[in-house]
Amino acid sequence: MNRLFSQSLLRLTGVSFLLCSSQLAMALVPNNVAIIVNSGSTNTIGYRIYVSPSGEVNYVDGKGSNQGKLSEKLTKNFFRDLKVAEPLSNLPGKQSCVKSVSFGTITTIRFAGEDSQDISCPGNNAKAQRLDNDVIAIAKALNVVNVPRSQGKPLPPQNF
Repeated sequence: MNRLFSQSLLRLTGVSFLLCSSQLAMALVPNNVAIIVNSGSTNTIGYRIYVSPSGEVNYVDGKGSNQGKLSEKLTKNFFRDLKVAEPLSNLPGKQSCVKSVSFGTITTIRFAGEDSQDISCPGNNAKAQRLDNDVIAIAKALNVVNVPRSQGKPLPPQNF
């Protein structure tokens, strides 16, 4: 009887682990992975892109989640520009950036425990402009877009 109970408990634990593993993976992002976060807008769903130094990416947008691989050149440029811009929390953004209320988004990057300002509004800051160009190229390479709210599903919560 005890053996049967132990086996059942073990199976239940395994199933629970499998169900929670995707949430844990999102929560346990290594410090060397850059996270690009687009807020979305009133009319569109944002996205999150997790970029590893090897070019492997995981991303989620209004169409769902997926994986991909960036070119070596794009990956190297992005991580070089991140290093040059460190610490990201000191990266200035443009103070007044005119954006559409319905379609304006905010794009930030989290890397090595630091969060950037909105890089999609870099003003005259060359470091922020290079990062914004990198993010645009990464999103384009992965075909990640801001999906209209009426055509997609909300992103799962961020666990960090």
